[in-house]
Amino acid sequence: MRGCRSTQPRLRLAALVLAVVALGAVAALALAAAGCGGQAATIQGVDHYTNAGFHFSLDVDRRLTEWRSATAASGAAFEIAFVDAAGARAGGRHLDALTVSVVDTGTSPTSEEAAQLTASLRTLGATMVAKMGSAAQAGDPSQVTVNGQAGVVVPFGVTVSGQRLVGWLYLFAAGGHIYALTASARSDHWSADSPLFVRAIDSFRIG
Repeated sequence: MRGCRSTQPRLRLAALVLAVVALGAVAALALAAAGCGGQAATIQGVDHYTNAGFHFSLDVDRRLTEWRSATAASGAAFEIAFVDAAGARAGGRHLDALTVSVVDTGTSPTSEEAAQLTASLRTLGATMVAKMGSAAQAGDPSQVTVNGQAGVVVPFGVTVSGQRLVGWLYLFAAGGHIYALTASARSDHWSADSPLFVRAIDSFRIG
């Protein structure tokens, strides 16, 4: 019986970890359909976006436009992007954008599993960056806490359709969901777009 008690949490944790890996290249944005999903209310220069279904909210600068893909990327239950409409593109894809992707793990982890999963996100972040595009480089992951929610952030650089992007990948695990926030922009646009991304990420709340 003791062996069963120790093995089951590890099996459950493994399933949660695989859910993160399944996100794959969600950070390589390919959004080209009109925005939908959630609710937005304008508040002093920002749109306050709330998604009741996946229990998160954030404030988005009005200079970013809400876009939503017709279908979420492989492994993601939901994703939405807030893009610099005048920014870099590759074909029909917006490259200067903040994307929120959500994986539904199908189960709520125990407090012990949640702590272990958060620790695992440090390694998994680098794995996800490697799938974003060519010449992908992940910086050192750091622990972060955003409005009481612990997670990790991984700085990255990646080439998409010949254009060099830089950005941050934030990962959070909470209540049976894994949230990936990817802020990216072409390297020569980063100084203009990154303050908009910071504003939104600093306002991100789960629950």
